Amino acid sequence: METEVSLILRDVSYIKRGSCVGVERGALAILAQGDKLNLALGDFDSVTPDEFTLIEARTSALKRYPSRKNESDSELAIAWCLDQGVRRIHVYGALNERLDHHHVNVGLAYAHPEVILYNETNKIQAYIEGTHLIKQEDYRYFSVFSYDEAVISLIDFSYPLNHVSIHLDTRFTVSNQWQKKDAQLVVHRGKVLVYLSK
Repeated sequence: METEVSLILRDVSYIKRGSCVGVERGALAILAQGDKLNLALGDFDSVTPDEFTLIEARTSALKRYPSRKNESDSELAIAWCLDQGVRRIHVYGALNERLDHHHVNVGLAYAHPEVILYNETNKIQAYIEGTHLIKQEDYRYFSVFSYDEAVISLIDFSYPLNHVSIHLDTRFTVSNQWQKKDAQLVVHRGKVLVYLSK
């Protein structure tokens, strides 16, 4: 397995980065886009028998799980990628459909900085201690939050911060903007979750 993977969770458009792993209907999205399906994974309760036959015939590998389990399909897929040594997991289809799954997927991104969640207007990624270059790309807003306590500085943003403590109840870190195309996030202590939004 490559060090970078596109993990597709449902029937959504995506940008291919590395190998393609499809969860349930995400496997069909990969096949529809004409990319190689390196792994299909899930309990496959959301596909028809004919669709499952197609997935089974066209995938390089298949991992089928029982419908009754303690983990979500996205959690199993991310765990599998991490076990394979994948260092960057680009996840599409994790946001907006079911809010309970949305919540779980954002929590998985916070737990695993290797995971980046995308939809049409957002990119969500966790950052650990260190200095991180945050490129504006085609995003307009930068927001940063923490489930725990973190100490951060923001450089070259419209609202700079210098060694400020943030935690679960912090809300003033929403909807910041870039002063330069490349700005810096410094995490002095803890871990943060960054939202880039259009």
